[in-house]
Order: sequence, then structure tokens, then C-alpha cells
Amino acid sequence: MFATVEEVADIAGVSVDNTTLLKAQGIIETASGRPEELVTDATDLIWLKKATAYQCAYMEDDPTSVFEQPNLERVEQGDAILVMGDKQAYLSPIAQKSIGNLSWRRSRKISFGAFDYRRELKRQNRETMKMRDKWGWFA
Repeated sequence: MFATVEEVADIAGVSVDNTTLLKAQGIIETASGRPEELVTDATDLIWLKKATAYQCAYMEDDPTSVFEQPNLERVEQGDAILVMGDKQAYLSPIAQKSIGNLSWRRSRKISFGAFDYRRELKRQNRETMKMRDKWGWFA
């Protein structure tokens, strides 16, 4: 579990049961793109704990409403008018912000400049040797 019932109460100030907590965690795992078993970084676990707590607060009034399709009041083809009803989306805006802070969701560094083929070849050889040592592959 990313968060416990007590941690949800501390972070979001709401009291939830285990069923709502499990539903919220499932939504957070789906939105973040990683299940709990694959997350090992301590900072990522903190962000996911907060996201789960915020999602629990978002689901506090009606825990099943996030699984319903948002109602559509009006659609027009000409000039593209789309009017949604008052049902909310499935993900809490604050939880969405927390998910954006995860290490695999951040932007990556792109290097520019001259490409050093020798250095890249050495790097690839080192990575290959690490893989061979780890998995027992032989040349």
C-alpha cells in the first residue's frame, strides 16, 4: 500500500476505510503507469502516498462516482460545442499534480554537441558486460 488509513487522515484530513483506500490506490497506479511492486525510489513512494491520500479525499463523498462515465449534456457538430455535466473526472487535480512529480514522468535531459563514437562504444561495452555478469551470458 502506498498509504495507510492513518497517513491519509494526516495528509488529507479525511477518514476512509480500507475499501476506499484500495480503490484510490488502484486509480493512482493506473494514472501513474506503475504498480506498487515496481516502485522502489523513496521520493516516488512519498509522491504516490500523497497522491493516494488526495485521491481518497476526492472520493470521500461518493467512492463509486469516479467509476461512472461523466455525463454529457450537449454536443453540436457545427463550431464544435461540447457541454459536460456536473459529474467530475476520475482523478483528483492535486493527485494529478503529485503524479507529475514522479521520476519517470519528469522531463529528461537531452545532450547537444559533438557525438563521441569511441566514448559511446566504451559505454555500450560496459553496459553489455554488466548485463552478462548479471544474467550469466557468455561471449
